[in-house]
Amino acid sequence: MRLNFYLGNNMYYIGIDPSWTGINNTAIVVCNDNLKVVNHCYSKDINEMLEVVVAYNDAIIGIDAPLIIKNQTGHRSHEIEFLRLFSPYKLGLHAVNKNRFPYFFPVELYTELNRLGFSFENNNIYEVYPHATVMVIFNNMKVLQYKSKYRLDIQRKNLMQLINLVYNVIDCKDLFPVTIAQAKKNELKKYEDLIDAVVCAYTVYYCKHNACIQFGDSNCGKLIVPKIMRHK
Repeated sequence: MRLNFYLGNNMYYIGIDPSWTGINNTAIVVCNDNLKVVNHCYSKDINEMLEVVVAYNDAIIGIDAPLIIKNQTGHRSHEIEFLRLFSPYKLGLHAVNKNRFPYFFPVELYTELNRLGFSFENNNIYEVYPHATVMVIFNNMKVLQYKSKYRLDIQRKNLMQLINLVYNVIDCKDLFPVTIAQAKKNELKKYEDLIDAVVCAYTVYYCKHNACIQFGDSNCGKLIVPKIMRHK
């Protein structure tokens, strides 16, 4: 399938890498139809986040988080479908449920975005998963270890690799003024969040123009990923 809809003359693509607790910063990146970053924010203030989004009412939003949580334990049903497809490639998903997260900030963010006209029913907001996009599009179906949980030298190397790969498709160099080799630990976290937001924006762009797979529906959340391609 492809995302098939029309929202306006100037399409924008917004990627959001949200804090799950609301305690840390959320990264938001806005790309235009030429895949140039035209706006961004990195904030803990939900009002600042919404101020960025409200200017782009013809956007498609991709968020790296579950947005509807009804399950008390375990994974959501459509996440299990995702895992059946991607676990053979050693890609997993964190289980999000009410027991683990009595409060989950992305759910609140989704509620506020609904007030601005973004909803699964309107087909202009989706759950996305940067790791899946990176695997399918950029890294030959292998997990790229660029997260802070990995050893610092591994994170630096792979984060720089990912940023350079993304530079080939999205004009986002202004988001990364300091080289990764010089960046401090807290700067690496910010760059990790921002590149995830960029990949979220690229995911909805890619899925609008190319084949993708959708898991779930409006009742439980729509998770989209680029369709797995054959790799040598």
